[in-house]
Amino acid sequence: MLPVDLRQFECFIVVAEEGNVSRAAARLHMTQPPLTRRIVRLERAVGVRLFIRTPSGVELTEAGTLLLDQAYRIVQLTEHAIDRARLADAGQAGSLVVGYFGSPMFDAVPRLLRAFLETRPAVSLVLERAAKNMQADAIRDGRMHLGFSRQYRSEPGLAVRHVASEPLYLALPEAHPLLQAGKAELGDLREQQLVLFPAAPRPSFADEVSQLCAQAGFTAHVVREAGDVLTALGYVASAGFCSVVPRSATGIALPGVGFVPLADTPPERLSCLYRADNTPSLVNAFLDHVSATSSEAG
Repeated sequence: MLPVDLRQFECFIVVAEEGNVSRAAARLHMTQPPLTRRIVRLERAVGVRLFIRTPSGVELTEAGTLLLDQAYRIVQLTEHAIDRARLADAGQAGSLVVGYFGSPMFDAVPRLLRAFLETRPAVSLVLERAAKNMQADAIRDGRMHLGFSRQYRSEPGLAVRHVASEPLYLALPEAHPLLQAGKAELGDLREQQLVLFPAAPRPSFADEVSQLCAQAGFTAHVVREAGDVLTALGYVASAGFCSVVPRSATGIALPGVGFVPLADTPPERLSCLYRADNTPSLVNAFLDHVSATSSEAG
């Protein structure tokens, strides 16, 4: 079978629509002889006659009528594929696979992604819960585009971008005196039984809380290490312990748990992890979005 190119199908469609080779040539901005040669080559490639001559021009054969329907689809699919490729290259289309871990999914990550996707209807989102070490492996292998968490360590071939900050709060059991006060300071943690999270991988938010306590001149009295913020809050609700949490966790409604701001602590940083080299266009577009929105917010 002889090769068929897209231009032959385009020419075939116009001749079929016009029913006249001269009018079709004018519409295609070409002369009649090369147009006729294209149609002849297409008929040879297909192996059947596509047109019959009439006093006023040409008409489709039965085979030509069947081919016309498919030719429309081929041209439309090709144009669609080209458009999608161009959009993907511009960071406007494709599938964005995002890994997350912990409390960022309760506030900052959905807000960032929603604002990014609102202007990119051709982008589909895939969310995967994954710890930081799993995110790093998946991003390095190309199975994931972005990861969101806190306290990323340096990883070969990967880069980290700060994307948001949020204040720290103290989660307390109901009727705790500090709830009545409406705020707390690091020194108030000295006598508290604390639940830290996550237990792994390290470094983690748990390490940061321990360091804050050390800087305040005491060692945190850690009675439990939880795998995630929800489990930590479960200990607060069930066992009466306390836990330091980012503001995003204050939206988790558990019975018997209240929150007060931890006034004398720096804000907690949320970061995203991505490939440092050969960064996908969608990731670059997201990073540009973060930079633009940060500038607007400032």
